[in-house]
Amino acid sequence: MSNGTVTLPASVAGSWAGVDAGATLCKLCSVPDPESFRVASFDSTDLTGVHRTLTHWNVEKIVATGGGTSQIAREAAAPVQVVAEFDAWAAGARLLARREGLSVPKEHLVVSLGTGTSILRVGKGTGPVRIGGTGLGGGSLIGLGKLLLGLDSFREIVELAEQGDRRRVDLLVGDIYTSDAPPLAAELNAASFGKVQSVAEAEPADVAHALCGLIGENIALITAQLARQHGARTILFCGSTLDQNRPLRQILLGTSRMTGLDAHVVEAGAFAGALGALSLAQR
Repeated sequence: MSNGTVTLPASVAGSWAGVDAGATLCKLCSVPDPESFRVASFDSTDLTGVHRTLTHWNVEKIVATGGGTSQIAREAAAPVQVVAEFDAWAAGARLLARREGLSVPKEHLVVSLGTGTSILRVGKGTGPVRIGGTGLGGGSLIGLGKLLLGLDSFREIVELAEQGDRRRVDLLVGDIYTSDAPPLAAELNAASFGKVQSVAEAEPADVAHALCGLIGENIALITAQLARQHGARTILFCGSTLDQNRPLRQILLGTSRMTGLDAHVVEAGAFAGALGALSLAQR
């Protein structure tokens, strides 16, 4: 990855690595030079792959964050410094946004879509603060995908969703107001999966797309309510659940912008925590 710059202290760049040890995935990041950074991702249970990669990168020190940091520290061949997870996510999201050329105001929200979802307020002078969240996230997409579609992988669910149209299974406002003028836009979702009459009639691709709709719309609406409460207009969406997930990205951005927010999905946002941890090293 090389479309922009990521500036880190000279002592950190090159020989240090950031690690974000989450519930589902462990994300790694190092910055060999200001013009590029390298990343890797493993299942959280695959510590062999994690440490093999860190060794291959000739890492002299690890800066770790997330719930699995203690396990990383126990098995690491290099010294480990631990930083606070919310601080790391906020710092990394801002770095990645700037790398894309986005102008981010001091006060904004960072939404981390991992296994679940956390919403952080940034820029109020007290450091990043978690102001809310939801259990909906990548874990929901994978779990419901297994139950409803019999699919075992995140990638299979996303690829199927790209072929579907949730309007065939979601009940829209226009489906309710068939004769009278609706009080809301006719294309708005009134009830997720509310149009399904039987399992047999629902196309798997439409169900997969509706799952993305269920998750994306609710996260976006919860975020919008919190943004209003805290006086923020700019939203940075990050997290591994958005990685190559065009259906969910479109739903998140469409719903957020409908509420008047300036919303962005940060590219490489899955590695915001790892990069942010690295940027906070030695502070």
